[in-house]
Amino acid sequence: MTDRASAGAALGWAGLAVLGQAAAVSLIVAGQSVGYQHYIPLSQMTTRPAGIGMLAVQALVVAWGLRHSAAPLLARARCVLPGWRLPALVILMGMSAATVGRDIPRYLGETLFSLLVQALSLCTIVLAVRAIPADAAAGIRRAIDRTLGAEIPFGDDVRPRLDAFAWVVAAVVTLATAILCVAVYQRHPHLQDEVVYLFQARTFATGRIALPSPPVPAAFEQYLLANGPTGWYSPVPPGWAAALVPGVLAGAPWLVNPVIAGLNILLGYLVLQPLYGRRLARFATLLLAVSPWNLFLGMSLMPQTFTLCCALAATLGVITARRTGQVRWTWLGGAALGILASVRQLDAGIAAAALGLWSIGVGGRRLRAAGTAALILGSIALTVPLLAYNRHFTGKATTFPIMAYNDAIYGKGANDYGFGKNRGMGWALDPNPGHGPVDGTINGSLNTTATQVELFGWSVGSLLLVYAFVLGGRLRRADHLMLGVMAITFVAYFFNYFAGGPDFGARYWFLMIVPLAALTARGALDIGARLGDEATDGETRMLAGVALLVLSSMVVFMPWRSVDKYWQYRGMRPDLRPEIGSSRFGPALVLIAGRELPDYASAAAYNPLDLRDPATIYARRRDAASDSAVILAFPDRRVWFMDGPSVTKSGYVVRGGPLATADALRLVATQRNPPVTGSEASRH
Repeated sequence: MTDRASAGAALGWAGLAVLGQAAAVSLIVAGQSVGYQHYIPLSQMTTRPAGIGMLAVQALVVAWGLRHSAAPLLARARCVLPGWRLPALVILMGMSAATVGRDIPRYLGETLFSLLVQALSLCTIVLAVRAIPADAAAGIRRAIDRTLGAEIPFGDDVRPRLDAFAWVVAAVVTLATAILCVAVYQRHPHLQDEVVYLFQARTFATGRIALPSPPVPAAFEQYLLANGPTGWYSPVPPGWAAALVPGVLAGAPWLVNPVIAGLNILLGYLVLQPLYGRRLARFATLLLAVSPWNLFLGMSLMPQTFTLCCALAATLGVITARRTGQVRWTWLGGAALGILASVRQLDAGIAAAALGLWSIGVGGRRLRAAGTAALILGSIALTVPLLAYNRHFTGKATTFPIMAYNDAIYGKGANDYGFGKNRGMGWALDPNPGHGPVDGTINGSLNTTATQVELFGWSVGSLLLVYAFVLGGRLRRADHLMLGVMAITFVAYFFNYFAGGPDFGARYWFLMIVPLAALTARGALDIGARLGDEATDGETRMLAGVALLVLSSMVVFMPWRSVDKYWQYRGMRPDLRPEIGSSRFGPALVLIAGRELPDYASAAAYNPLDLRDPATIYARRRDAASDSAVILAFPDRRVWFMDGPSVTKSGYVVRGGPLATADALRLVATQRNPPVTGSEASRH
């Protein structure tokens, strides 16, 4: 075959791989409701003929393409993963191929189907990279060398540096996540957690930690907002809201996470250089930069991007202290751990355990005793304000407001860590009542499957190279460190009753993302080199395959996930943002009919902190007594009545207004919406 024909074949196989992933995702049910993704049942596949038809065509074409090379390729795979290792890889891929469910026959069928789709995609990628002509492969090699640069030594004494590569990748990640936040997330909170984080950040930005109680608490009630003797406040830990304050003051809290996502690229690059050298650090950093898991969390208002930032900063402090012998760096690392403790305590415990073991010589050179002491004391120093914060709201420094809040609502110990029959809040996503080893195993399976999908969005499964590399057994000290962080994270969350849900992948495991990117890069380079021979540059073709997987993810997975899930996720809509539509109401009271989430929470995100301000106030319709009380609490305001998206099955719909206080009271006494009038009814 001529070089031109080979190039055409390679492009054809690459196009087929992209079309195959598009066909596969068309058969997945994920959507904007709360739930883990699944393939549609096998019995319903015929209802989506385009997707199943495309996969059938792909299977036939791939079978034809492998007619002479299937046996040699399998023999080469057995050389890389001899004996039990190749079957073990298949088992691991099967265990993370589909979301576990109570319907065991459906789960097993979905697992088999998903595994076959991944295998089909892998075969297509292999055919694409094998067809690359030698001249093109040489060009790809030169591009790889330019991107990854010359190698530098690695080890405890290597000083990591930021270069143009790191700054460009960080800037691109910040820009990409900011665009996603505007175009997909609409600069609007989509989870209840995000609504209250913004409430808390706006409160902190005024110099207060709580607000005066609203006049009719029931009309302004939301999950994760507490009202009591200390005022109106959110019981969630204060660290993330404090980090949002600069964004609030600048009028752009939605930009905070994109900036931190870019900062994480810089920190990750600095952390990985002493461990792996510059080439692999660059490769892993690129993988982190294109990870849908990283990008979607970066567009959100959730705290995991910031927790990763704190953990990386603490790690860099320990690395620098080991290299320089200067204790000040472990003080800074300890301070980062203290900040992390004010955001997510369990994540702080994971980072502290990993860095504590490392500092005493497990997996690396031992720090001086003064350095280890500084790491501990630095974290304690930044934890003291948190203890004072706890004492203010709960009366006890060691009792977090979120624990007291959940105890009061769901029963004593509902949110406690560890096993117990009273764990959990009765949510549908909780596998079983209480929490025990079975629940921990199910949660681990859910998060593994989510990571398989969301880490890179690869059609072959995002964990394939990690599994294959670890089974191959050619691990360095740094690889063991990465696996150690992952193991500590897994074990820590095994004893946590909730897996984190389907929002933003396995977000409770987000501290694993840098280790996973590093091990994926190591797997690609190591396995690629072992698959090559004298006539074939296996590493180049492996990296070309990775590039094709990334391209397919960016072209297929990212747009699909953006539109299918995160656009107006959970029904949350920014329709009432002042610059979009709520300015028409003026200093009025708008009563929202519908559920707390999304109907009231979406609107409440735009309430003024001071309910005396001449801005629109949104309250939730509850019952005649509550509605009447809130109307009387604002006698000088005109009253509007509005149905939320869960009621209208579309957007917000104004049902009537503006009404004077007396007229509004007469209407709520009958618990009826006012009639829609031609001049006032509108759909936002």
